[in-house]
Amino acid sequence: MKSHHLGRATFGVLSLGVSLLACSSDDSPSSPPQQKDPTCTAANQCMFIAAGTTEVEIQDRLGDAKSGDTIKFGEGTFSFTRQLALPPNVKNFTVLGAGREKTVLDFQGQTATSNDSVFAQYVEKIRFEGFTVKDGRGNGIKVLQGTNVVFRNVKTYWTSADEASHGAYGLYPVQSTNVLIENSVTIGASDTGIYVGQSKNIIVRNNDAHGNVAGIEIENCFTADVHDNDVYDNASGILIFDLPNLEQKGGHDIRVFNNKVHENNHRNFSPGGLLQNVPAGTGFFVLANTNVEVFGNTFEKNGTTQTSILSYFILGEEIKDTGYTKPYPTNVYVHDNTYANGGTDVDGTKELGLLLSITSFPNTNEPKKRVPEIIYDGITPPTSSDQVNPNQVCWKNNKGTVESVNLHFDKFTRDAPNLAQILEMNPTVYGCELPPLPEVKLPE
Repeated sequence: MKSHHLGRATFGVLSLGVSLLACSSDDSPSSPPQQKDPTCTAANQCMFIAAGTTEVEIQDRLGDAKSGDTIKFGEGTFSFTRQLALPPNVKNFTVLGAGREKTVLDFQGQTATSNDSVFAQYVEKIRFEGFTVKDGRGNGIKVLQGTNVVFRNVKTYWTSADEASHGAYGLYPVQSTNVLIENSVTIGASDTGIYVGQSKNIIVRNNDAHGNVAGIEIENCFTADVHDNDVYDNASGILIFDLPNLEQKGGHDIRVFNNKVHENNHRNFSPGGLLQNVPAGTGFFVLANTNVEVFGNTFEKNGTTQTSILSYFILGEEIKDTGYTKPYPTNVYVHDNTYANGGTDVDGTKELGLLLSITSFPNTNEPKKRVPEIIYDGITPPTSSDQVNPNQVCWKNNKGTVESVNLHFDKFTRDAPNLAQILEMNPTVYGCELPPLPEVKLPE
């Protein structure tokens, strides 16, 4: 996980603004011949790029792209050595392929220093649909400061056996508003497959995220719905973060529902950053967000923890950002989820996992040793010592063999670990209810 500060954007030599003949124009005598595509029927200029078109030829053709245009890649593999960047400030712009498994933008030979394969900045009403980004040198598709951004039926993946060399993020909108990510696949990211950071009004639905360090991450965001995703075989499944030292802080109003979060036991291959500290076998956790509702999900066979509710202080790091005023999880409601077969294969290579692995939990529902389905670190503001549930954390009506624990890290001594003595199993005080959060709605 990285800090996502604004900086000077690198637009690359190859931009998706490159000049192409309109699909409605006559065929060009260039080699290969310009082809027409019957599906390229945008109201404005629709530019078709046929299989066999070289990177240089694409660069020569793309210079005149403007607001309202559609770029349509045909079937086949297109190889790039440089970043593919859209011209900044375009509006109502579409990048299409012939289908997620039919059009492949291959960046395996990317030699330029950019950290992104496909990049767009300061764009409004932009859509990526129907293609794959393969083996990006850095991130797959990044949008910085976009409005009305759609990722639909796209895929990002890496093939190198050296997983730590993979790009950090697959689909990567940052500091954007009105973001929709749907029906897409992300595989092999060394940080997060689907990452949305410092953004507002977000829907992430019907996606497949597997083989990443984290499947889906919502970081420092306002209002998001994450639902009906299949998240599996990552080191960690779905993460809801709020961190200091970023332009937007105070993440709030996040709904996580109807997802399948299962078997997220992949080795954590993060090469660095905060995410490298997350134990493999982590199904879901929320860290320092306000108003989070988690319901209707299936959590199954996540070996370390199925569901965790944590404060920023679990990281053991000093907070120097004076604008970061909400380091605690508050108003978190976990209800009506289904749990099965988790917490039995804890990753002891990370500090939290090690503590959980050496602690004997007095499980009441079965004799087998396991970590309870719902864990809460129990760290509360120092001024709230006389309150029973100051963070307003609640869990209720969950199905399966469901146990819970307050780890009481507010009483934990790191030098002489005393977790077994301070934890509280199945505390009844958290069997409360909170009002449902509103649905996220995007503009038409």
